[in-house]
Amino acid sequence: MSNFDSKELRQVFSQFPTGVTVITTRTSEGQPIGVTASSFNSVSVAPPLILWSIDKGAHSLEAFKSCEYFSVNILSDQQILISNRFAGRGQDKFDGVDYTNGVGDCPLLPEALAQLQCKNWNIYEGGDHLIMVGEVVDYKITENRRPLVFSQGSYSQASLHYDVLNTEQVDKVAQQDFLEDHLLYLLRAAYNQLSKVFYDRINTVAGVSPETWRIYACLADGESLDLDTLGRLVMQPRSALLDTLNRMSPDTQFDDKTARLSKEGIEIAQKLLMVEKQYKKELSERVEAGSYDAMKATLLELY
Repeated sequence: MSNFDSKELRQVFSQFPTGVTVITTRTSEGQPIGVTASSFNSVSVAPPLILWSIDKGAHSLEAFKSCEYFSVNILSDQQILISNRFAGRGQDKFDGVDYTNGVGDCPLLPEALAQLQCKNWNIYEGGDHLIMVGEVVDYKITENRRPLVFSQGSYSQASLHYDVLNTEQVDKVAQQDFLEDHLLYLLRAAYNQLSKVFYDRINTVAGVSPETWRIYACLADGESLDLDTLGRLVMQPRSALLDTLNRMSPDTQFDDKTARLSKEGIEIAQKLLMVEKQYKKELSERVEAGSYDAMKATLLELY
């Protein structure tokens, strides 16, 4: 048996981007229950089978093992709060959620990108997880939404790769005219170009990744921040946030409620903020006087 470091192995696994789902069913007493899962995958078209895995220590394990039906709610990129809600513990996850009932009265979450209603087909051992295989009995897709993506410990978004956008099958001149008049494309293209330069610099200076940089920045003042707030700011659910904070040790000090930087962590954060300050100065010098502040104000208004 391989003696891998579990924290490092989770980090390796996180390099593979996945979608985000909320799996729902009902307990034997009829109570709705749901968990956030990124382990969802398709298995077969004939018969129509899917799978997902659940931790053997999960509070909802017995409900999913014994249920006849469950639903897979594939989340859109506008549903980070729903993902965080069902990833947490100690609250009524369905409180205030305007869900409907599908096959077997399994809850169907509103505004989901897609929904798969499944019959519990088989269960397999999978180490510290159980692999749940479901047979799809009904499905639904919501048009004009994009998937929520989880990659490298943070939420992300899916967009067409620029190589696809520049395929020879599309007239490049017409395409350029269209894209250069498309605000979202320009924002995305600018972000991709500018963030790469910045992320390369902070990695060179302190060997940090984008997700750890955001945590250093949020905690740079040395004060404690509650985990829910920190998770929203750095776009990580609690489980991924705790993994990241663990990897940042001994630069972080945290418990199940709050997190802060240690003295060593604050020193690194200040060094990173100097890199950010210098890069911001370079960007402001690339545009006309006053344009940087106007651009920032416009982005804040849109945000």
